[in-house]
Amino acid sequence: MAAAQVLPPEVLPPEVVFVDVETTGLGAADRIVTLAAIHLDTASLSSGAPALDHIHLAFDPRRDCHPNAAAVHGYSDWDLRHQDLFAAHAAAIHAFLHRAPLVVAHNAAFDLRFVGQEFGKCGLPPLSGRTFCTMQTYRDRGHPGSSSLDAVCARIGARRGGARHGALEDAWLALRVFLWLHGRKGGLAMPETFRAGPTNWIVPPPVPEGPWPKRARKS
Repeated sequence: MAAAQVLPPEVLPPEVVFVDVETTGLGAADRIVTLAAIHLDTASLSSGAPALDHIHLAFDPRRDCHPNAAAVHGYSDWDLRHQDLFAAHAAAIHAFLHRAPLVVAHNAAFDLRFVGQEFGKCGLPPLSGRTFCTMQTYRDRGHPGSSSLDAVCARIGARRGGARHGALEDAWLALRVFLWLHGRKGGLAMPETFRAGPTNWIVPPPVPEGPWPKRARKS
């Protein structure tokens, strides 16, 4: 993965991909629970109707979530064990993240570490383009206070819709912060279609009484 870069305020690449993940926890053995990425054609910003494309997917991480992580993203272990494996969508995710010359995330080291690990498990190469961390850039420019996504969004007049973190909403908020850091101060309304859940969501069966059965084997 290329080192994160800082662009001059007046420079916007023609295309940018914004990415966010929610995970089972913070450790090296933890896995991705949900991933979202947004593709932006930056030339379309001047039209007032930005050209956007996105993916939003949920996965069976093959392990239980840490309680603190589950409290953040809100997905139960029962729900997640019935979802697709990351491998089922790895090639499509890899292609989507390579649609633009720049990949952006808030705390990029965290998100892209997990993405890289999942690609490696699937035999795919790591991200090859430039990356940009909105959190690190915010810190480097000397802004006071917390550099968490919620704190930065409060400063620029953006906020999430609820207490829980969704990957697609957080990717959208990273987009808002990125534009603010590059002198685009006007607000953008999150598209209503972004409020839906993962597009590959599989409705799980009712939670059984008593002990849960072993996880089903998946290829």
